[in-house]
Formats: sequence, C-alpha cells, structure tokens
Amino acid sequence: MIVDRDKARKPLIYIFAGLFLFVIILSWLYSPLLNLLDEFFTEFLSGRNNGFLKVFFWIGANLSRPIFSFLVTLFCAFLLWGNNFKIPAAWFLFTMLGSMLADSLLTLLLQFPAPSDKPASIGRSFPSLAVLMTFLLIQFFFVIVVPEFNKRAKKVKNKTIIFMILWLILVCFAVIACQYNTIIDVFSALIFGYAWFMFSEEFYFSYARIFVKLNIFRGSWI
Repeated sequence: MIVDRDKARKPLIYIFAGLFLFVIILSWLYSPLLNLLDEFFTEFLSGRNNGFLKVFFWIGANLSRPIFSFLVTLFCAFLLWGNNFKIPAAWFLFTMLGSMLADSLLTLLLQFPAPSDKPASIGRSFPSLAVLMTFLLIQFFFVIVVPEFNKRAKKVKNKTIIFMILWLILVCFAVIACQYNTIIDVFSALIFGYAWFMFSEEFYFSYARIFVKLNIFRGSWI
C-alpha cells in the first residue's frame, strides 16, 4: 500500500487546519504584522524583478498556473491508470480537483483585497492556487514516484528531489514578485496544502481496500 498507517497524521491535520484558521482570523483583523510582511516581501521581490530574475519569475509564475498543474495531473493520472494503479490515479485526480474546489470556495467566501498593482487579468486566490497545486503535485511525487527509485539511482533521486523543492520555492517567490499573490496567500497555501494532503492520505488509507472491491478498480494496485 502506497500510504502506510501513521498515528501522527490525524493530529497534524488538526494542527495545520488550526494554523490555517489562525491566519484567516489575522487577515480578517488586518493584522499590522501581516500587512508589514506583505509589503516587505512584495517590495523586496518586485524590486529585484528585472533582467534575468524578471524572466525567471515570469516563467515560474506562468508555468505554475492552475491550468498547467491540472494538465500535469491529468497526464500523471492517465499514466497511473494505464499501469494498473487505478485507485492511486483516482486518489491523485480527486485530491487535486478537491483542492481547486476548496480554494475557489475560500476565495469566494473570504474575498480578501487584491494586491494594489496586480495585473488586471489575474484574480487573487486565497490561499494561492498556483502554490497550492504545485505543493500537492510535489507531495504526490514524494509518495508515488520517489519510493520507486532503486538504490543505484540514488544520485538521480536526490537531484530530482532538489529540483522539485527548488521549483516550489521558485513558484512561491514568482507569484509574489509578479504580484499575483501576497506572502500571506503563499504561506496559507502551504499550510492548507499540507493539511489537505494529510486528510487525503488518511482517506486513502481508510478506504482504498474498500474501493478495490468495486468493478472499476478490481485488480488495481493500492
């Protein structure tokens, strides 16, 4: 089974969900500390948004748009399904779709103001949908792909892990530098993403053996 029992998982869900709620409350109250952090990081990264970094951040921000992440999700789910990992494929797809729906509902309900110089064509999402989906993609990579590397491929494995971590960092910086999101959007996306993924893992561990009995998933690896 690709997801093992973990007694710390449920407490972590509650802890990170509580942290996310705490950030929401601070944002509602327009905490001076949060406003200061937003202004500092936006000005710091935007002020270096020139030359090479400008192109670098632009690539990071645009290649991490939700539509791109969703297409990657569909491709990965297709590969998993074709290799008889039907339940992991469905888990992957519905976790990502669920995160998009949850993010849209939170953005609609909370309606935090957009960054002052935000491009008119880009709407602000809270938490940052680009960061959230990138984070979840990387989490799935660590659960599904990393364990498949054998001992001989250790160097390739380590380089790939470093690349994925750097990619996440680039996305976090890029959406702030391009003023699509604020530092609070990014921070809340990481917190919410971790809680969401832990919840998704707990659901998978609890119900995968039940779903494998359904005709559509019969014979699937879990």
